[in-house]
Amino acid sequence: MDKMNKYKQNNHKAGGANRRGRRTKVNFRARTGQSARTVTPLAKTPTVQILTISNVPSDILEAIDELAARQDRSRSSFVRRELQRTVAEYEAKEALSKSR
Repeated sequence: MDKMNKYKQNNHKAGGANRRGRRTKVNFRARTGQSARTVTPLAKTPTVQILTISNVPSDILEAIDELAARQDRSRSSFVRRELQRTVAEYEAKEALSKSR
């Protein structure tokens, strides 16, 4: 009765941990603290509506297609370029207003 068990006991509830090697514990607290410092508060974040093809009216899509065809571009290429131009204008205005 005083004998110790020499053999390793299998834990069948481990879900294959013995075959794959030792599992590591995930430390959620460190990740949460790190992301909490980097996230912008909601009050400062502007609300943006995400546009997709499904929520843009077909007449607007047709107009975009016509404008794109005049420049020998695809719809996506035309929209991407116009968005880049719009964002550049916005950033220039923001930089100008901050420098004053």
